[in-house]
Amino acid sequence: MSQATADTPHHTRRPLGALTTLCAEPAFARLLLGSFISGAGNWFNTVALLGLTVRLTGSPLAVGITLALKTLPQLLLAPVAGVVADHLPRKRILIVADLLAALVTLSFLVATSASRLWIIYAGTLALVVVDTVRSPARNAITPSIVAPDTLPAANALEGMADGSVMLLGAALGGLVSGMFGPTSAFLINSASFLASAALIATVRVPPIAADSAARGVRALTEVWPIVRASRTLQLLLLLATLWPIGGGAINLLLTVYPTQVFHAGDRGIGALYAAIGVGFLLGGFVAPRFARRTALSLTLAFIVEGILQIAVSQAPSLLIAVLALALATSAAGVGNACASTIIMRASPAHALGRVFALMGALSTVTFTLSLLASGVLLHSMSPRTLGALAGGLITCAGLAARVTSGSLLTQTETLPVSAAE
Repeated sequence: MSQATADTPHHTRRPLGALTTLCAEPAFARLLLGSFISGAGNWFNTVALLGLTVRLTGSPLAVGITLALKTLPQLLLAPVAGVVADHLPRKRILIVADLLAALVTLSFLVATSASRLWIIYAGTLALVVVDTVRSPARNAITPSIVAPDTLPAANALEGMADGSVMLLGAALGGLVSGMFGPTSAFLINSASFLASAALIATVRVPPIAADSAARGVRALTEVWPIVRASRTLQLLLLLATLWPIGGGAINLLLTVYPTQVFHAGDRGIGALYAAIGVGFLLGGFVAPRFARRTALSLTLAFIVEGILQIAVSQAPSLLIAVLALALATSAAGVGNACASTIIMRASPAHALGRVFALMGALSTVTFTLSLLASGVLLHSMSPRTLGALAGGLITCAGLAARVTSGSLLTQTETLPVSAAE
């Protein structure tokens, strides 16, 4: 961090735009590029792996098991992952995680028959474990390598990267796997993790102070007093729990709308997922414009997203649904960037990994329960009704946060963002 940005209060400087941030923060630019490369590789792997599972077994159940394995480790390991992120050097965690992921991905090369389906299951589980441990460290590392006034734009760029990865990774992954077979996709994914590790190795990250990271059981429980002492974090915790109630249903409906409502089949599924990618790109591009009123923008983004999701559920055609979904996702992108910025500013640096892990764990639990409940509800209500209900729940979450937060919306709690972890 330069002396000028370190000495200048973040509230007195004009927030940087997303693209300008890449030039102003070269360390973050390398970190983001590494995430983009490995994220795109992951989509190559996902598309090829699901296709291979179907070809080896012909069983939708096998695909379902593969997808279910992506959830369980997040529920069980998130608290421990937060402790790891706050106890060990975060840069080292990211590099080791990428190297392990590169090795695990190569194991899929020997899954060549139905009798070796266990390799796909074991490898998928291992990759999710690695990502679960990696995620809090990746989220917590950003405030230590960028200037405080750059945080909103940096988080917006994260959203843009996610949208780009979804758009390009899935499409190119399917193309490569279809033309050259799943082996090529697995090799590309492994190489992408190695490239990510190499880029992260060039980033200078200040170490965590030796006496600032809690250890043992105390490390797991220390985060609760931090949350109880901060109305800001309590608000974010509430939203992290409420949004997935509607979000889980909407995620399920992304495959139901095209097939049962618009009768567009795989083409419709692809169009809706492409709309999500475009939405995240758009949301990341405009998010820095809301940096001065981050908390207010967060709650309004929830409200707008919910209203637009209701519009998706009632759309008269697939085209209208795609447009509404892209706009809804752009609002979500703004909300995500604002939420990450608020968490980074309102959490002490030595506990940031555990705060992110707590938010992620609660969100995952609610999201999973919502998926299961939505599958049951679709037996007794139409997809349009469920979609309208889900959008209404997201709108209510934003309204509840807007009403209950009071003065928090005009004066967000902030803690000094330390130049060191």
